[in-house]
Amino acid sequence: MKIAILGSRGIPACYSGYDTLVEELAFGLVKTNATEVLVYCRDSYYKDRISSLRGVKLIYLPAPRLKGVESLIHSFISSLHVIWQKADIIYFVDPANAPFCLFLRLLGKRVVIHTNGLGWKRSKWGPFARRYYKFVEWLSARTAHALVTDNPAMQDYYRNEYNADSVYIPYGAESSYGVDDSIYKQFYLQRQKYMLLVARIEPENNVDFIIEEYCGSSVKLPLIVVGDSPYNPQYMDYLHRLANDRVIFAGRLDNQPKLNALYKGAYLYIHGHSVGGTNPSLLRAMYAGTAPLVFDVPFNRSVISDFGFLFERKKGDLSNTLNLLTKSPEEVSRIAKGAHHRARTYFTWENVINEHVVLFRRVMENT
Repeated sequence: MKIAILGSRGIPACYSGYDTLVEELAFGLVKTNATEVLVYCRDSYYKDRISSLRGVKLIYLPAPRLKGVESLIHSFISSLHVIWQKADIIYFVDPANAPFCLFLRLLGKRVVIHTNGLGWKRSKWGPFARRYYKFVEWLSARTAHALVTDNPAMQDYYRNEYNADSVYIPYGAESSYGVDDSIYKQFYLQRQKYMLLVARIEPENNVDFIIEEYCGSSVKLPLIVVGDSPYNPQYMDYLHRLANDRVIFAGRLDNQPKLNALYKGAYLYIHGHSVGGTNPSLLRAMYAGTAPLVFDVPFNRSVISDFGFLFERKKGDLSNTLNLLTKSPEEVSRIAKGAHHRARTYFTWENVINEHVVLFRRVMENT
């Protein structure tokens, strides 16, 4: 079985949860000894363009770094290239690529789409882009041989909105990169003596609300904010104006062992994502044994189950919760242990890989 994966930045993973999914899935599929894998990479992200990595063939194609069109241009070029690769299944990550899925299906190719979250709700996109994301959801539901949803709430959404079935396959929570404790000295931190937020710095991730509520609380533990906002520097400037001297902006952190240390050492992990499915940063915090405090939406509730705390975007709600939780270390520790067990049990890369193999084989048998 030969699988071509399109739509990510490539591997090694260099930015998003999608990239991590592609990396773990590609390596895992090759380990089954029954699968050949091609991963399409955006050439501008890689200086050393090796032809293969751990048995996965890598193909580098152009992708100009232009907001809103970088991914589409690369996927379009990749779609033309993959025609000649004799792939049994073409796996797109990101429903924005649905038009290319239609094109390839018309050529007789088997195509599967990973749906991710609700792109049309993201405030960074203008009116045209939001309409496009809504359109490609519909197109994905109509053209792909199979849809993958990473969250039960997303599975319900596609069923209710488009009468389309999908296969629920979440992300894995574990990280194979190890832990580098030197990050504590770098930011003058002590284990269990700080709070952590890891996110793309975008309004729909409620970073502004979290910082404002944190600063309005009586909490003395510093808040570490990991992430950047390359396309919206004005929003980042706004966050800096909201913050006090207890907020530490760590920027984008590509060093995965150091990031793992931050997840592991935090007293609380604060998660404000509102429009996605299952977010990998939340899973990694849970797997690291850190109690999650999440924005109250169905996506996040389905991930944490009974092992997390909730907040709403209401003035005073989060600050009051932070005040309470800093005075309740035993309860925070109990939730942290439950979250760790849940992540280890239900969100493993082994399960993700096995479920993809089952799906791909079923698509091949039924088409």
